[in-house]
Formats: sequence, structure tokens, C-alpha cells
Amino acid sequence: MKKILITLVALLALFATACGGSSDSDSKTSSPIEETEAESSSSGTNEESSSSSSSTSSATVQTGDPRDGLIETVLDEMIDNAEFAACLVDAVQASSGLTYEELYDDLVNNDSRGVGEIDEEVASCMPYLSDEEIEILAQPVDEEQTVEPVAADDTLPSVKIGLMNQENDPVGSFPELRLGIEGAAAYINAELGGISGHPVEIVSCVQNSVPAAQECAQDLSTSNLVSVINGINIWTIAFDFYGTMGETPVIGGLPLFAADYNQPNARYFNGGSVAVYSGAARFVAEGLGVKKVAVLVNQNPAALAALEQGLGPIFDDYGVEYEAIDVPIPLTDAIPPMSQAAASDADVIMLLAAGNECVPVIRSANQLGIPPEKMFYSGTCATEDIYAEVGELMVGSWIHKGGYTEQETWAPAEVIAQFAENDGLIEEYAPEAPNAAFTGLGWATMLDIHDLYEQVGVENLSDPVNIISTMDDGETRGRVGSFGWSCVYGDIGLSSLCQGASLFLEIVEPNGVTGPPDIIGPEGYVNGLDLLG
Repeated sequence: MKKILITLVALLALFATACGGSSDSDSKTSSPIEETEAESSSSGTNEESSSSSSSTSSATVQTGDPRDGLIETVLDEMIDNAEFAACLVDAVQASSGLTYEELYDDLVNNDSRGVGEIDEEVASCMPYLSDEEIEILAQPVDEEQTVEPVAADDTLPSVKIGLMNQENDPVGSFPELRLGIEGAAAYINAELGGISGHPVEIVSCVQNSVPAAQECAQDLSTSNLVSVINGINIWTIAFDFYGTMGETPVIGGLPLFAADYNQPNARYFNGGSVAVYSGAARFVAEGLGVKKVAVLVNQNPAALAALEQGLGPIFDDYGVEYEAIDVPIPLTDAIPPMSQAAASDADVIMLLAAGNECVPVIRSANQLGIPPEKMFYSGTCATEDIYAEVGELMVGSWIHKGGYTEQETWAPAEVIAQFAENDGLIEEYAPEAPNAAFTGLGWATMLDIHDLYEQVGVENLSDPVNIISTMDDGETRGRVGSFGWSCVYGDIGLSSLCQGASLFLEIVEPNGVTGPPDIIGPEGYVNGLDLLG
């Protein structure tokens, strides 16, 4: 992940400390560990606040203007960039509704009235920064509070976690998910102390057919594992996957079929395709106001299930007409299906297929004169390679995002801060993994498992009941960059699914940078699982 933008959380914290308060960005998705660290790190700010107040008071006396005094504080304490400093001060003032004099009083009197949720306003000031200035501001505010890496203790028994994943299959191959999971495990062992000191051991099994999938499941079920991650596996539909797994719980991965949705011994941190495409259907119907949709769908079981169980029912509820158009596997010529889609007189053309189909479909849309704003792409198209090849043809199109990425430059401040804090980790620990959505999904899945198992306790992981009961306690967990997860859908027959939120965004730059939704934050997400209740 290349260096991105600025640690806005640190920036706001510095400014807020000067005003006697702190940014109150949405913290509901923070993990308990992160909240404890935040409380600890905030305990040492009083002396800094007093010092900042004194220096700013002097600056204001010299200038005689409260706004100028506030700007000088930014110049003294943050970075010597007058345009950015003025923009930041004006953003705080506009967001708070206070006058510059009142903000200055806050600063001197150690009050906190003037600091609220100003993420979006501050983000608008970032164009004033050079790349070098961004690098400077992305550094931690207090180097003394930087957490030192702690390695797992290799003398302790490992926490063995299985992984089953589909690879080297023309119907669908997803090695990036495995690489993300294995890379995150390496990071956990090298820097996070494993799980309560115990190293994490990933036992991976890849498959590309029904017999191979059955063999993988049988091998993993008899390998004395704490749990198994069900990666992206189309062929589990052909046999009793959960019955084969027996007592080994399935924690994390990507649910694709109805059989995945309501298993007593399975929990997924996300809602998978049914949540994505039910949410997408609502977004297309409400957000884009369309009346007819052409759906390009290839004949793999997962894509068909997403159409039949996610898109279709919600389109029916909204009275949206849709036509399913077959996309052959492998796709050697996208002109025929795209021509059929163009002839359908649809308001929007949606691609519901694997990543291999993205480039030919995007090129064919351009060749046939279909405007980008009529194209809606699945998250499988959100990869660095695809943007590099056809990104210019995607500008103006719509795309699904299962979580924030570095392309969401307008994301909440705590998300940008987390990206800056974790910058370079995937490249370091998963160097072979492409910059793709499923790489990030694998990485996030393993980190969520780490946090969950730390809370459950290593001594309690041998009993699946302890894992499942913790996940079902109704608490919202998940790292800042995610939407948070909570397994609360049992009453509607979706007990295995723990999060249905998605973003549906417009691509505004060839490298995949997206425009912000109308609402930034939890209210701006579309939760497909809520639609199915």
C-alpha cells in the first residue's frame, strides 16, 4: 500500500488539544483494545495543552486578530504552510459555528466547545499540502507513545487455524485472499505478539474442483485446528461442507450460498454476496433511480446465487425490471454480451462476475459507446492492475466497496490515520499479494480473528462454544477501517452472517479514487442484511 494522504486523526488531536478537547469522530467500530489505548494516550495531554495555550496567547497578542492567532498556532505546532493553516482554522470555525473570538477563548481557557466532527471539512484542506508535507504530518504525534513490535513466543504451542481457498481454477481463482491471510498472520507473529504470546500457524489447503474441495475439507476437519477460514470456495455448494467440518468451527471467510447463512458452528465477519448484492440493488433503485437493469452474470454457482438471492428479490421489491445476460467462462470476447446489454435499453449495466471478466467488459463498453455512468462494477474490479490497464475508461462508473481503501481519500479521519499507521505492512508481510480487494479482505479477516481470539483467551479456544458465544454477544467489533461487525441476524435466519454494510461509489480518477457519498459515516452505508429481515 503506497503512502496515502495525512494522519488526520493526529492533526485533529493536536489542534483539539490546543482547544482543550478532542475530535469526536465515529468510534463505534473501534476494538476494545484500541479504545483502551486511546484512553491511555489521552492522559498525558494536559501539560501540552497548557503549553500550546500559552504560545498561542502570545501569537494572538502580537497579531491582534483571533483568526491570525489560530493560524499561527497551526504554523507553529503543525506545519509551515499558510494556505493549509488558514483552511484548517476556517474549517474548524465553520464546523463549530463559533466565531474566531470564541475559538480563541476556547484555546486560552482550555475549553472544548469548538471541536466537533470536522473530518470532511479538514479533508477539503488537503489539496494545499505537498507530498513532502503529507509525509511529515503522517508521522505519529508523540513518538514516545509509539507501540514497539512484540514477537510471538515460538516456545509456546501455536494457535493452528485452517484455511480452504479456491485457486488455479478457470471458474474462479483467488490466491490473493490466501496471501492476505498468511501475510497478516506473519505480521501478527512478528509485531503483535501472536495471540496472547502464542504464534499463529495457518494450515492452508487450496482446491479447484469438487473432489479437491471435499478432500481439503476432510483434511482440515481432522487436523486438530482451533477453527477454519472458509476463503472463497465455489465448490462447497456441491457437498455438505459444514457436515464434513464436523466439530471444527468455521470462523471468517466469504459466505456465498444459502447453506452458509445459518450454520450453528459458523460465523463470518461479513455478509458475503447476498449482503453485497441486496445492498447494491437498493442503491441502484434508490440512489441511481433506475427502472431497468442489465445484469452480466457468469455461470458459476456463486454469481447465480448472488443474482437469485441478493439482487433479484430487492429489485422485485422496488419494481425494477432486470435482464440476466450470460457471460461465458472464460470470456474471450465481451462484445456479444455487452451488445445484448446495450440493446436491452437498460438504465444501468451491472457486472456480476469474477475479476477475469472486468477488463474485457470495460473495454467492450468503451468500444460500443456505452457511457461510464451506465456501468456498475463488482468489487472484484477494484484492483491496481485493472486500474492501471483500463482505469481511464472507468471514470464516472460505479463500484462496490466492502470497506475503505486508500482510494477513499475522503474517509473519516480515524480511517486515514489507521492507513498511515499501517502503511507498507501488506507489502512487507505479503509481498507477492496484489493490491486487490480480496487481499485486503484476507488481511482484515486475520486481524479480526486475532482481536477476537485475544478476547476469548487462548485457554478457551479449544471449545467452539466460547468463540461462538462471544461473537453472538451483540457487541460491535472491528477495526477502525472496517464497518464493524456484530452477529445479530439470527432472528431472520442469518445467524452466521455478522455484517452487511457496503459502500457504492463513483470512480472519479483513473487510479480508482472515488468520490464521497452524500453521507460519510455509518449512515451512508447500505446494509444489505437489514433489507432481508
